[in-house]
Amino acid sequence: MAGGSFRLRVSDSYEVPLRGQVLRLKVVEGMPKAEDFGVGRKLRVRAPDGRESELRIMDHAITGGVFSQERLDKTKEADIVVSREDARPNGEMIDIGWFVEGPVGS
Repeated sequence: MAGGSFRLRVSDSYEVPLRGQVLRLKVVEGMPKAEDFGVGRKLRVRAPDGRESELRIMDHAITGGVFSQERLDKTKEADIVVSREDARPNGEMIDIGWFVEGPVGS
């Protein structure tokens, strides 16, 4: 059963004009619930040097179908869209190798 704390690794990060920044996330620990990635939910992002920040999910980047618990369980991946501001904590772009953790209180 999904739920509890989880950790994901950023496997890709790219800008989408007029939308924000897409983060492709791969589950490395835990079993997240699809609802943890709902629009408006917060996640914690951690840079390789240990700096942390929070980001808010603006949308899903649906490249292969509808985002669901079944899809998350099968692929262990989630593609989310965040604002340009959230994608640059402390001025540095979230990039491959960063980690995202949750859940963070809504």
